[in-house]
Amino acid sequence: MEYKEYENQMKFTQRHNEVEHAKSVLEKHGYYVHSIYNVDDVTRMYDCTDSQAMEVLELAIDNDGTANQIYENMRYFAEDMGLKEKP
Repeated sequence: MEYKEYENQMKFTQRHNEVEHAKSVLEKHGYYVHSIYNVDDVTRMYDCTDSQAMEVLELAIDNDGTANQIYENMRYFAEDMGLKEKP
């Protein structure tokens, strides 16, 4: 393995470990962390900068339609599990 490849692999591993640690801290505090998006998800599909990709993610995720769909799904699955809604 060339030094540059080794260096890139080490950076990737370090970044991955940092992300996994951050996810474990959030999960410990009750956050759902199994579906996290990254600018790479957009830049793999579109020719854009990381800044543009982040804007796409923000627009796609932080909108009323997405939030409403998530809450409707939570309600559906909670009721399907027999959970009772609080007054």
